[in-house]
Amino acid sequence: MKRFRFATSHLIMIGMILFGILAISVRVLQDSPLLMFIVFLTCAAIVILLYYQKSVYEISELEQIELLNNQTEGKLITLLDQMPVGVIQFDLETDKIEWFNPFAELIFTKEDGEFDSEFITDVIKSKKEGSADQTMEVGDNKYSVYLDLNKGIFYFFNISRDADSPKQGLDLQPVIGVISIDNYDDTVESLTDADVSQINGFIANFISEFAQNKGIFYCRVNMDRFYFFTDYSTLNQLIQDKFEVLEQFRKEAQERQLPLTLSMGISYGSANHDQIGQIALKNLNIALVRGGDQAVVRENEEHKRLLYFGGGTVSTVKRSRTRTRAMMTAISDKIKTADSVFVVGHKKLDMDALGASVGMQVFANNIIDHAYAVYDENSMSHDVGRAVERLQYDGNTQLLTVNEALEKITDNSLLVMVDHSKLQLTLSRELYDKFTEVIVIDHHRRDDDFPENATLTFIESGASSASELVTELLQFQDGKCRLSKIQASIVMAGIMLDTKNFSTRVTSRTFDVASYLRTLGSDNVEIQNISALDFDEYRSVNELILRGERILPNLIVTAGADDTSYSNVIAGKAADTMLNMAGIEATFVIIKTPEGSVSVSARSRNKINVQRIMEEMGGGGHFNLAACQMQGVNVKEVRQLLLEKIEEEFKENKEF
Repeated sequence: MKRFRFATSHLIMIGMILFGILAISVRVLQDSPLLMFIVFLTCAAIVILLYYQKSVYEISELEQIELLNNQTEGKLITLLDQMPVGVIQFDLETDKIEWFNPFAELIFTKEDGEFDSEFITDVIKSKKEGSADQTMEVGDNKYSVYLDLNKGIFYFFNISRDADSPKQGLDLQPVIGVISIDNYDDTVESLTDADVSQINGFIANFISEFAQNKGIFYCRVNMDRFYFFTDYSTLNQLIQDKFEVLEQFRKEAQERQLPLTLSMGISYGSANHDQIGQIALKNLNIALVRGGDQAVVRENEEHKRLLYFGGGTVSTVKRSRTRTRAMMTAISDKIKTADSVFVVGHKKLDMDALGASVGMQVFANNIIDHAYAVYDENSMSHDVGRAVERLQYDGNTQLLTVNEALEKITDNSLLVMVDHSKLQLTLSRELYDKFTEVIVIDHHRRDDDFPENATLTFIESGASSASELVTELLQFQDGKCRLSKIQASIVMAGIMLDTKNFSTRVTSRTFDVASYLRTLGSDNVEIQNISALDFDEYRSVNELILRGERILPNLIVTAGADDTSYSNVIAGKAADTMLNMAGIEATFVIIKTPEGSVSVSARSRNKINVQRIMEEMGGGGHFNLAACQMQGVNVKEVRQLLLEKIEEEFKENKEF
């Protein structure tokens, strides 16, 4: 209940009444004792009145805060209405505009008098998707923007300025980058000191010129590594140019007949330079495991997505035997801490995933007794089914179905993921969720959907296959149990699958591994029997090939019918077959799978980066072998989307 407070008029009236009472009393009573009593009552009334007035004007601390808040809120509303900063409130789920201040209304009101909500919604969506651009342009003016995703508020202010005016706002955010020279050690390993000095001079001059042109401070910390520091405005220029410095360095190195490329890891943010630097190093590692010759950029906030630039050449980063030996030791030490190990490949196992699983099961079994290779008996192609039967007959491999594996998992079990590093591709998500620690062994380029609980990662995009990586680990382990004849044959079949019978993506390391498997009894007849193509599969492959269209002189796209389903194995074989045709640099096969999704299998030679195209469609893979899978769409829609992505890639890659 609100207490009554006297106004000034009330106090004047009370004073006049008391004065009248005293005047009358003096006139009538004069020297009577009653007069003194009346005077006493009058004084008492005045004291009581003053005390009441004091008490009603005393307010609690909470009331004071509420009063100040009301005053501040009123001033803030006035400030938002008057200051030259745009403030727009939107719904976090629908992006619908709920409120905007007069400055925003002034900037975004169209000629017809309507507020341009559509433009603001597009800007908000691009920021939500992780756009690195911190500015927007309206007419001739440029505005710096900031999105508060916790409160649903969009801020912007004018940063248009003359060339000589100081930088403001988000352009001043610090940027830390790390540059690595790919293949440096392998290049200078056998050269004379004079030749090494010339290479070092070329690298130093290039980086120095690049830094000077962009106004970047840099420091060489090693022969093949540089750190640099700048602000966001410079980074934004590099982003707009799509990091053309990568292409420039590669071309100049090629002119000198040097197999050198650049990899960059870059991060930026408003504070915490230590965190920015750590993220820059992580981004560099991602660039390296994706094959090098590219830049990876991410803001130092967890919800921001990675931005990739470059990667327009086949993976050139060479593997080091020292690193492989070190990984063998690290993986062995980790396995020793577990009571059981479960090795899984990706969904719809192919021969490479199965071969790598078998090899890692043997590797783990040399350390602990309970090591298993897991497969899904409800989702196997014909060749994988034949391979599993041969392994079961051989009896040297501990195989488990997914359901059997779920029953054997303990709190101290360890999961090894081979031939994949994306959670959406793993053999069983239910199985994956049972583990707290994971080891990843893969030869595909690392992507965003990476296991958070991966304690060890052995990702080498320069390897031909996961089976090759696992075999190298077995070579360095030199354990008591070696691959049996059937096991060696299946691992070899995995390498042959991903290299198309040693015709693509092969290195000297690939042949070293193949020689090692041959000494263990790998049998070509056994491999041919396992990998033989069924008549129905052969017919399906040719059906897809006959539906192919030559979109460009060197590119073929084929799409199956919406009412016919094909397996991913058939799609891959169709893509491989068409790639062997004269003059063809890339092939894409679009199919509807038996599960109802639409899948794209992509293959290329050495000029077209199909992995980058597939990443744009939610998939991934290698430079010249990639795929994606989409839900809720039909084959025709995916084909149209693919053609759009190919056109975008064509505009960027003149060799397309």
